[in-house]
Formats: sequence, structure tokens, C-alpha cells
Amino acid sequence: MYAVLGKIEFEVASGITGMEQSSTADWAEHLLIQGKPLLEWIGDGLDELKFSMQLHPWLGDPEVRLRTLREAKSKHEPLAFVLGSGEYVGAFVITDISNTPRRTSADGRLYSSNVQVSLREYAGPFTPKVVKAGLIDSAVQSTTAAKIATPALISKLAPALTATQQVVGYARQAGTMIQQAKTIYDAVKNFNPMTLLTQAPQLAALAERALGPIGGLTEAASFIREGQDIAQLGQSLYGSVSGARSSLSPLDLGNVADRFETSGNYITQAYDRLDGASTRLTGLAAQVITRRA
Repeated sequence: MYAVLGKIEFEVASGITGMEQSSTADWAEHLLIQGKPLLEWIGDGLDELKFSMQLHPWLGDPEVRLRTLREAKSKHEPLAFVLGSGEYVGAFVITDISNTPRRTSADGRLYSSNVQVSLREYAGPFTPKVVKAGLIDSAVQSTTAAKIATPALISKLAPALTATQQVVGYARQAGTMIQQAKTIYDAVKNFNPMTLLTQAPQLAALAERALGPIGGLTEAASFIREGQDIAQLGQSLYGSVSGARSSLSPLDLGNVADRFETSGNYITQAYDRLDGASTRLTGLAAQVITRRA
């Protein structure tokens, strides 16, 4: 599941957890000489949202994404908030950000993180950029309904590009396997040969499991418009991950250090390539969320 705040797209592991939404109403109190005060409704207060989200490295460096979120707060501008279901919640400003790292490397690099964000409703003029060229069928482009272009209408008219959904899903699965493999490699690469021998089967198994989603990614990319770069990404990932797997066989105490390092280099290569494509993959994921693909 995903959530989008402005142009910042996040993976949410199990939906938005611990989400709190508060709505208030403002009432004026008029004192009386005798008796209890009378209340007069003035208007509704601003809604507030508090929620947690999880940053994943396959969509980009969590440190960079956290910095992007903080930069968005510092711009003091309202942002559109869209849930993973496609529901447009409204325009909000960021009032508070806190970060709890979940996994880091030995040198302190952030692998994954839980981020808590507080938002407050923005009631001023705001127009989310929802309509894109080519989104509405040409048969209805000149109609009044097309000019209104409400989110509900757009949702009904937008074509269902299941291939794009498959690309996003396969990339997510492959990224999870590659990240786990890299975590194992980084954690034990400097250990003794006996330890490397015990960890090598797990590293090889993760590489094997990643090959299926990578193959699916490559195939699905051939069915989306301008998907050549994604298909090429899939092919390069397949080569790197295949190299990581084959490097771990056969193994013994004499060759395990060199073979483990070679396999880790292939895994790191795949991780870097997937990380380099994070902007492209994020764009595809955002299309799925906003029901444009």
C-alpha cells in the first residue's frame, strides 16, 4: 500500500498505522447576567491528522526521502494528501515530523525508518494537480463533465493499466529480496570463513527468490508505454542477481571469502541500479495511486 503527500510517495508496510484524525467546531460563549452562558456556533475548526509511515530503500534512500519531507515542511506550502486507496483526503500543511530508525548499517546509514507526521488542514485556495493530458477519453473532452474533471469522474474514465501495477509490484518484491541480501552481506562480509559458509546459503536463496519478480518486471515493462528503460533495468538486475547466485557455488573454506565478496559485489550492483531507478518507479507508483495507471 502507498500514500502520497504532495509529490512525495511512500510505501506503507501495513497501511497507515496509528492514524489519528481530529475535527473541531468553534463556538462563541455569550455570558448572561443570570443563567448559564449561551453558545453560538462560529464555524468548523481545521482538521488535524497524525500518522506513521515506513520508508523503504527500494523506493530511494530513506535519508534522502526524510530530508525531502523536511524540506517540504520548510517551504510552508499546502500539499495534497492521497491515501493508498486513491482517496483524496484534502490539502494539508506539515506541522511536525519525527523519525525512528528501524534498521541501520554498521556505519550508521539508514536502511528503513518509521516516520511520524502531523498535518493540519489548509482551508485556503488550493487546486491539486490531478488532470493530465490524455487522461480523459477524447469522446468526452468537450463535455461539461470533462471540464469539471472531478476526482470521481477521472477515476471512472482513467484506463486500468494492469501492466503498470505489475511493474510496481514486481519491483517492490525484487527490491525487498535485494535489500535483505545486501543487509546480510554488509553484516557478515568481514567475518571468518566458517561464518561466511553458514550465511552463504541464505544469501543464495534470496538471490534465487529475487529472480522471479525481476523476470516478471522485465516482461510487464514491455506492455507499458515508454517502458524500455524499465525492461533494460530488469535485464541488468537479472544479470547481477544471477551472478550473485552463481558465485556462491561451489563453496569451501578455501574459496568462500572470495566468492562471498564477488556475490556481495553483484548484490550491491543490483541494489544501486534499483536505487538509481527509484524516481522512475516512484512515478509509476504514483500513477497507480491516483488511478492514472
